[in-house]
Amino acid sequence: MLTESLILFVLVVMMCYFTLRSGSRGIVLALLPLLIVPGANILAYGLAPQLDKLSQALSANHWRILFVLGALVVTMGLVGGISRNIKRVTARRAYLFVCGGFSFLFSFLILVSALPVL
Repeated sequence: MLTESLILFVLVVMMCYFTLRSGSRGIVLALLPLLIVPGANILAYGLAPQLDKLSQALSANHWRILFVLGALVVTMGLVGGISRNIKRVTARRAYLFVCGGFSFLFSFLILVSALPVL
């Protein structure tokens, strides 16, 4: 899932860049939580082997899973916080469903791909 995370990270950064050039800073701030889960997965692939050397209890795959779960918790908190600033109820629900659902689904796919390795 490293490749998928890299591709998704690049796509969201490009979306943020072009949205920022059009002058919509609020939309860019709403898109930033989508970077957390793939960014944590990329970071976990680099740091998990180093953290594995420090602890005998957890393997590198366990560390990756912990990184992704932590990123999911942070993402859901940010999505909930950002949604409080959206005035219309339908737009708020749509934002929660799309951004929260996407982050949850992507985290679930990462975890499912990591579980057979354990």
